[in-house]
Amino acid sequence: MRIGLVSDVHANLFALRAAITRLRADGVDAWVCAGDLVGYGPHPDECVETIAELGPTCVAGNHELMVLGELPDSRAGRLARESIAWTRTVVRDDVRAHLAALPRTAETAGMLVAHGSPGDPEEYVRTEGRAAALLGSLSGGRLLVLGHTHRPWLYGADAGSLFPAGAPAAPGSADVPLTADGRYLVNPGAVGQSRERERRPLARFALLDLERSHVRFYAEPYDDAATRAALRARRLPPDAVHVRPGRVAKATRRGRRLVGLVAAGVRHPRS
Repeated sequence: MRIGLVSDVHANLFALRAAITRLRADGVDAWVCAGDLVGYGPHPDECVETIAELGPTCVAGNHELMVLGELPDSRAGRLARESIAWTRTVVRDDVRAHLAALPRTAETAGMLVAHGSPGDPEEYVRTEGRAAALLGSLSGGRLLVLGHTHRPWLYGADAGSLFPAGAPAAPGSADVPLTADGRYLVNPGAVGQSRERERRPLARFALLDLERSHVRFYAEPYDDAATRAALRARRLPPDAVHVRPGRVAKATRRGRRLVGLVAAGVRHPRS
């Protein structure tokens, strides 16, 4: 069985279409979505509909829960809060009902699916120690599929990190083998909200081949200009789905200046 793994779509329809097109071209028998269909992006209804049409095993992410009022947005950043407030005003009733019906965890094909972690949709699982603890607590199956961090990662309980979470890749794909009896955490990365600061955003997703025992990670270009145009049309923040390198460089320079002022004993006024 070949399973398409997607997560953190974040209402980015053009990135989602690119991911689905690539996965279908390579052959998919079933689909798994680790949550955050909405938030940040301009197409919440369309992305929920598109995912639902796949008939996937899908869980609720923290953005769904915040839109529904089941989680407070106090832990969210500015971009998230702004987009959540907008999403609440535009999402259709049938889409809202669909999101409300999503479970927080699900099991399929020998894997457990959650968003942040099985016990907390807002937890960022980034360390090997935490990954090992979660894999050790699995009661059945050998695979744990998570999202939320927006970074692709494959961690094996016996092998450690097999696909680096923090290393941006060029457009393309990479195959990583799995052992027959190993336990693994798989995070496919974010389809629709890049946080890797590359000059052009890439949709991240994965293909789990249970027969050949490997995971293929993808970094796929998409029509990000069309996404930005849709953000502008809806008066959403232009950097909601991808922070431009220039802004990061500016912020970095400002941060270095502040560090220098502090080191020199100069008090910087609040901005």
